[in-house]
Amino acid sequence: MRFGFAIIALLSGFMLDAAEYEPTTNWPYVYEEFIPGHVKTHQGADISYDKLNVNLVSGRVHYVEDGVIMQADLNTIALLVIGDDSWMSVGGRMMKVLRNTADSAVLLRVTIDTDAMNSADIGYGKSSIASTSGLSLVALGSGMDYSVNRSLDDLQKERYDGEPLELREVSGIYYKGTFVPATRVDVLKIPGIDKDAVKQYLKTEKIKFNRTDDLARLADFLYTL
Repeated sequence: MRFGFAIIALLSGFMLDAAEYEPTTNWPYVYEEFIPGHVKTHQGADISYDKLNVNLVSGRVHYVEDGVIMQADLNTIALLVIGDDSWMSVGGRMMKVLRNTADSAVLLRVTIDTDAMNSADIGYGKSSIASTSGLSLVALGSGMDYSVNRSLDDLQKERYDGEPLELREVSGIYYKGTFVPATRVDVLKIPGIDKDAVKQYLKTEKIKFNRTDDLARLADFLYTL
């Protein structure tokens, strides 16, 4: 499979790492504000929006219509471009594109780590997140997207009342419609691949699973099998 559009290669890490902004239980979004962007559909349309964001609970694209937060249909989205970032819909979630390759892509999956939030020790016993936001954590862990169909203004008023979210970031490879986590074990579990050929490639090319360049080369190699 070849992508019919260019994706800007992102050399830096996930944007939340480099910014002071922290998503919260009341504002579980990738971006601090809803910002302009556009969606490329599988049908070839390119639709611009004044206000877009990616929800961390559901992994879906949210946009604003007449002041109300709406949810886009992931099945129609081929690519989301928001700010300087590009996102793909894979396995029911939007994933950030770290590198586009000839036949594939290196992706970053970002989810809410509710287990870490429940058990976090901040030096004073059990985390205040778990003790004060148990109900919120249950909702977050279930994927309940409570911000859809709500007024953006109302949600913004509540955003600072929430607790900070713990995020889990996993890099991986796009392969035939699926997300393959960047580990030797997960790559070798891909159905139907020549495991011996992959093992030899990993050894010969000295592939490091924590390097985006290496993952990009591995991603394209998998499509040759």
